[in-house]
Amino acid sequence: MSDKLNVLRELAIPFPVTASFRRQARVYASQYFTQDAQERTYFNTLAVLVADAYFRLLGFETNITQSERWNAARRLWSEASELELPGLGNLECRVIATGQDTVILPPESLSNRIGYLFIEIASSEKEATLVGFLPAFHPETTDVEVTIADLHSMDDLIDYLAQQETCSLTDSLTETVQTNDLTQEFAEKKITYLRNWLNNIYETDWEPSMRALKSATCKKKLQLAEQVFEMQLSVSQNNDELIFVRVNVQSKSGSLPRGMQVSVPDESDIYTETVNEAADLISIPLELSSGEEFWVELRIGETFIREYFIA
Repeated sequence: MSDKLNVLRELAIPFPVTASFRRQARVYASQYFTQDAQERTYFNTLAVLVADAYFRLLGFETNITQSERWNAARRLWSEASELELPGLGNLECRVIATGQDTVILPPESLSNRIGYLFIEIASSEKEATLVGFLPAFHPETTDVEVTIADLHSMDDLIDYLAQQETCSLTDSLTETVQTNDLTQEFAEKKITYLRNWLNNIYETDWEPSMRALKSATCKKKLQLAEQVFEMQLSVSQNNDELIFVRVNVQSKSGSLPRGMQVSVPDESDIYTETVNEAADLISIPLELSSGEEFWVELRIGETFIREYFIA
């Protein structure tokens, strides 16, 4: 046994396979028709249940309770054995035999996954050993055959997951900063409060064009790149939580110029409509929470103008 394999074995984690695990695995495997599929599914399911219990013991959140996971007819990925760690990704649990030297991994099976966790199931089916793992996009995973001795240890796996949690937290903080930047931008601009329109209150630069019991439409002329455009917003509210807005933009002199873009924020991204062929109108529907901030941007080349709103 190589030194690398010795270290891997010393850091491996033994874990009990309970009678409940075996019972669940048998029930799930029975949904398959062939004996080979039943056997593979039985051991794969044991591996997922063991991994789930191990990570929950360490304080990681897991998601193994969806009914679809235990319904072979609805589980499109069939005999695959993924454990979801919310916020981190999916970890595929691979069963290996005691004394096995190599394992064959289809390269495409790493799509959208954290990586592989390798688990031995004892012949008694009462104990498992979490042997090691390979992270996604690790150089070894580009080959069809992987040597067990080249796996990362279980200690490395915990460090890797902790690093992924840190990256996830950093992304969340970045999104928060971006939100704060948007709030700061709004604090420096003139805001149009759409709820006022529903109460028959209008800003001087917006011209009412239609009014109903729970809806209102106003329009405004905007000048961009030496052209005049009309922006029209229709606002309606059917309950206290959601406000529906339709943004219409058209040219006062005919067709909209090719290449013109109209953009609105869409959660953490930006949604953009571009004039690629002759068009008289761009129309964008929005569903907003009451009090939500948003803007509408008109852009031609490097020149743009934004109008700021609160629903």
